Amino acid sequence: MEQLLIGGGKEHITVDVIPDFCPICHFGVTPNFITGLRCDARENVDVLYVCPKTNCKKMFIASYRMDGLKGVLSLRSLLPWTPKAVAVVQEVADISPQFSEIYKQASQAESYGLGEIAGVGFRKSLEYLIKDYCTAENPDKEEDIKKRPIAQVIEAFVSNENVKQCAKRAIWLGNDETHYVRKWEGKDIKDLKLLIQITVNWIQQEVITKKLLEDMQ
Repeated sequence: MEQLLIGGGKEHITVDVIPDFCPICHFGVTPNFITGLRCDARENVDVLYVCPKTNCKKMFIASYRMDGLKGVLSLRSLLPWTPKAVAVVQEVADISPQFSEIYKQASQAESYGLGEIAGVGFRKSLEYLIKDYCTAENPDKEEDIKKRPIAQVIEAFVSNENVKQCAKRAIWLGNDETHYVRKWEGKDIKDLKLLIQITVNWIQQEVITKKLLEDMQ
């Protein structure tokens, strides 16, 4: 528990914890206390902190609420919250930069609690990944690949069986994110993300394997 002086130095409060990381840069820090104010109700207090890291220095608000121990305010939330950047392996980002960008945006939407939108974004990212991957493997078929539905592209142009089977199932779950009635009731966005990640891993392994074999003839 920590004591803070709020309201222009007029009132002492006791909080259960001081945030131990910055919600903007996500580094573990001991933030600098600036000030605090009581909000709409007496049991709610907003405290202003600033991140001490030189390359951040951003201010954020910790919201506390009277909850549990009498006289002790509990930390409830930190705002603003910046989602952590999602890394996409370079081998796959090189094949499909658009997949990388859409996937990162979908991950940000999920971090903000926008799961319904995120699912659609993950489905879109997968279509870009598979079509760009197939185009890289079959450059002379680019126009055909662009025009075909994604399920047909997977069947006709994905020769790697591991990529094919994972991508097919990812598309099934991705389609559920865009349809009124779900077909796969026991699956959700976590399963979709897992299948996309496995598909990415298989593509990465294929790219690395080809490069190593070419370099070591």
